[in-house]
Amino acid sequence: MRALRVLGGLALLLAMIGWTAWFVICNVYEFSPALDPVAFACGWLLSAVLLWRVFGGVARRVAWPLFAMAACIGVYLLLIHRGMGQITALALFVAASVAVVAAGFRVTQRAAAA
Repeated sequence: MRALRVLGGLALLLAMIGWTAWFVICNVYEFSPALDPVAFACGWLLSAVLLWRVFGGVARRVAWPLFAMAACIGVYLLLIHRGMGQITALALFVAASVAVVAAGFRVTQRAAAA
């Protein structure tokens, strides 16, 4: 299960690095419309909290929240790329990400108690 946690952490890290690169290109170099900095900050904050929770030593058997968070980031970026409104995409992203983090906290608590 350790390999799955490492792979999930790698998937989440790559998703955040890709988002960071796209954010810098869009917001600094202005090749396309600017990305929402609130969503970017929320993504980094929720990813850091989830990584801390999964790799913090509480539960060694939990890996799926990392993959789910990487999927939330990918879907958000896909929605923005396909032209969905920023407010709607942000609402969907925050709702899905908070649900994943909350479920991750519940699962890690349950795994730690077992």
